Amino acid sequence: MTMRALDPRFIGFLIAGGINTLFGYAVFSGLVLVGVLPHAAVVVSTVSGVLFNFLTIGTVFRSRDPRRLPRFLLVYAAILGLNMALLDLGMRAALSPLLAQAVILPVFALTFLVMRRFVFAASPEQTS
Repeated sequence: MTMRALDPRFIGFLIAGGINTLFGYAVFSGLVLVGVLPHAAVVVSTVSGVLFNFLTIGTVFRSRDPRRLPRFLLVYAAILGLNMALLDLGMRAALSPLLAQAVILPVFALTFLVMRRFVFAASPEQTS
C-alpha cells in the first residue's frame, strides 16, 4: 500500500496562505497596537488582504479569472464572520486580542477545501 502524495496545490496554498496570513496578522496587530478596536481591526485586515489573496491563491489554483471573484468574496465574507465569532470567544475566555487571533489562525487552513470545491472547482466556461 503506497501513500498518496499530497496535492501540490495544497502545498502551494499553504505557502500562499502563510504569506497572506502574515500580511493580515501584521495589519491586524498594527491596528490593535495603535488603539483600533479588535473587531474593526479584523475587518480592515481582512478587506485589505482579499484582492492580494485572490491573486496569490488564484496562482495556486492556476486561475485569476475575475469571474471567480464573487465566490471568492463570499468565502471571505464567511471567513470574516467566523473569525469575528472566534475572536469574540477567545476574548471572552480572557485571551488578549492578539493571542486570541493567533490561536484561531490554524482553523483557516480549512479554507483550502472551500476554495478548491467552491471557488476554483471548475472553470466558469464549464459551469455556464
